[in-house]
Amino acid sequence: MKIVVSIHDLPVWSIPDAEIDRLAGALPDDEVVSAREADARVREFRTADVLFATRIRGEEFVAAPHLRWMHSSAVGVGPLLPREVVESPVVVTNSRGVHSEAIAEHAVALLLALRRGLHIARDRQQDAVWAQEEIQARRVPVAEASEVLVVGLGSIGLRIAAMCAGLGMRVTGVRRDSSKPVPPFMTRVLPPSRLREGLAHADAIVLAAPQTDDTRALIGRDEVAAMKPTAVLVNIARGRLVDDDALIDALEAGGIAGAGLDAFRREPLPAESPYWRLPNVLVSPHTASFAGDYWAPVVDLFLDNVRRFKAGEPLLNPVDKRLGY
Repeated sequence: MKIVVSIHDLPVWSIPDAEIDRLAGALPDDEVVSAREADARVREFRTADVLFATRIRGEEFVAAPHLRWMHSSAVGVGPLLPREVVESPVVVTNSRGVHSEAIAEHAVALLLALRRGLHIARDRQQDAVWAQEEIQARRVPVAEASEVLVVGLGSIGLRIAAMCAGLGMRVTGVRRDSSKPVPPFMTRVLPPSRLREGLAHADAIVLAAPQTDDTRALIGRDEVAAMKPTAVLVNIARGRLVDDDALIDALEAGGIAGAGLDAFRREPLPAESPYWRLPNVLVSPHTASFAGDYWAPVVDLFLDNVRRFKAGEPLLNPVDKRLGY
């Protein structure tokens, strides 16, 4: 079986050579090939049985007639789902759950930092300014008097919800299938059609939903307008879930108290973006998933799925290609 590894995007999202070597060592009966450059992708995809990657173009997929399964090293699989893949029988899996704890911790850290004014303290620290009065003037309810809205209840969203509940917050969730039982640590779960209702009651909002056609610009002007002026928004999902112009206008006008953002439409975030200069924004450079060794557990999951694939067993983390997650 030929396995092509093509995970070479930004420097931090490129799989180390040592992990490719580990794959090859663990699969001595298979051909494991790395395809970094465009010409290597074209050449190697043609005869690949399995693709371990983050993206594929429609024309690349059409030119790879032997592909039977693709596994994403990430949770988001949009770049692996051109129309040609969606309409094919090729199975797609992802790395859901591998970094859920790290991402959830990061989300809660951003939420607490914004609520407690730690970004203000850090900014004033550079000028040796004692910001006690400035921070004291902000009125922020303690956790037990606060409600958090978690939008998206996959493995990451559920972990965030459990952590917030552990801090004493009331937790409301939003998910597509609201008929599922409400987790014991949550107050209620709303369908997407009631998103604005949830936003209106929340002291903090955390976006943990996948990027799909339905979630594109999920937080637009009407949604931002529904939020409390004292609310904070945290996005550890995808940048395209947010209408940037609407959010920036609200942050500038005091429509909401602040935002902690770990994902953006364009990355790296361009220097001209207003997010850099807004004092009530914490820019996190897409680092929520980093904790310890990023790649080892991703490769371990893929190896487990290779074993399952060969044995004809159900694969872990299958993706509904039409839903996009």
